[in-house]
Amino acid sequence: MIDIRERLKALVVPNDEEYREFNKRIVATNYKLLGVRTPALRKLAKEIAAWPQVQEYLWEGVGADPLYEEVMLYGLVLAARARRMPLDEVFTRLERLIPYFDSWAHVDVIISDFKIFKKHQVGVFNRFAPLKNHPGEFEKRTFVIVLMDYFLDAAHIDATLEELAGVPQGQYYVDMAIAWALSVALVKHYDRTEPLLRRPVFSKFVHNKAIQKARESFRITPEQKEYLKSLKI
Repeated sequence: MIDIRERLKALVVPNDEEYREFNKRIVATNYKLLGVRTPALRKLAKEIAAWPQVQEYLWEGVGADPLYEEVMLYGLVLAARARRMPLDEVFTRLERLIPYFDSWAHVDVIISDFKIFKKHQVGVFNRFAPLKNHPGEFEKRTFVIVLMDYFLDAAHIDATLEELAGVPQGQYYVDMAIAWALSVALVKHYDRTEPLLRRPVFSKFVHNKAIQKARESFRITPEQKEYLKSLKI
């Protein structure tokens, strides 16, 4: 097995300390961070996913004291390999990885790569719905991002909005994810989402942040933006 950590270190751009410090502030991770850029991580993930010994890599997991990039890389490899794996195995390995998430970036980047989830919505929801009431901040965020990425279609929008309203609020990265998901719902299904903002369903922070983010979208009309502004708490 090739030394993954050494491969990651080799991807660090020389004299790129400014990016590393900037990235560490943005992702707000407690892990040690090398400063490898995401496109380079994606490229390495695709390479590893094609290895004959990729199952050995996936079996070993991220280890006891991983780097920020090692958690991200494992998730990207798993996503790249997912189409060639039994769905239950994909679920199991992702469930084992989620407790390692300590950054919004781990959640958002990795979850968005599991395109196969679009074809298995019932199974995906049933498997990850328990995260809704998990005490962990990034576990709950994972559930919200799963909803946002794979359940904002016309067939599921009403049920998804109901699920979002039921996610316990009060943790920053959970609240930001709910607001983001609501703003995307407004863009995709304005008429079915807007009524939810006429009722005190969400906290003041989530409510107003969702409106703010929606009003920043070019796909929301000027008239809709003005109306949404009137709904701010």
